[in-house]
Order: sequence, then structure tokens, then C-alpha cells
Amino acid sequence: MSDTELSRRLTALVRAAEGVTAVYPAQPLLEAAAGVVAETLELRPAGSSVDIERADGVATVRVQIAAADALPAPDTLRRVGELLRRATDAEPSLAPPVVIAVAVRLVDTEPPAR
Repeated sequence: MSDTELSRRLTALVRAAEGVTAVYPAQPLLEAAAGVVAETLELRPAGSSVDIERADGVATVRVQIAAADALPAPDTLRRVGELLRRATDAEPSLAPPVVIAVAVRLVDTEPPAR
């Protein structure tokens, strides 16, 4: 399976996880913005927010999520990390070691009180 296909599959898995309200590219904001432009111009496949990087014999799988208020964010982070670990352990194209990095992004849903 190509990294693009794997990224799409893992993105769908994360999106469906309990407590996840959104999935964002794992790159820093400016790099992510460039990714949106690339996706719009069809240079980067849509639906592939999970970043897979291979370097020095290590595969790193990164994603940023928004977490629902209904569950504690650490529980959602742990759940997403465990889902990604199980999926990557079962993926023959990813040989160990595989590093899983899940971060939560703060998203304001309401304007601040004045």
C-alpha cells in the first residue's frame, strides 16, 4: 500500500474515532496551508491528513485532531494513538519502529466572553 493510500485510510480511522471532531494536517500551520493549496490544485490527494514520514529506518505517523468537549482530551488522544498503533502494527508496508504522534489543536467554537 502506498503512503498516500495509507494516509487516507488512517485519516478515515481517526475521523471516526469517538471524541474526534476534526482531523488536521500534522504539519505546522504555514506548511499545512501550503498543503491545502496543493490539495486544491490536486497536487496532494484529498483526505490524507495523517502524515507518514520515513527517515533513517523509522516511520513516523503524525496527526492533529480537535477533541469534543464531552470526553477528556487526554482520553481522546490515547484512544486515537491506540487506534493508529493497531492499524500500523497490522500494516505490512510499515516495518518497526513506528512512532505515533497525536496532538490536539485548540479550536474555539464560541467567541470569548466580554
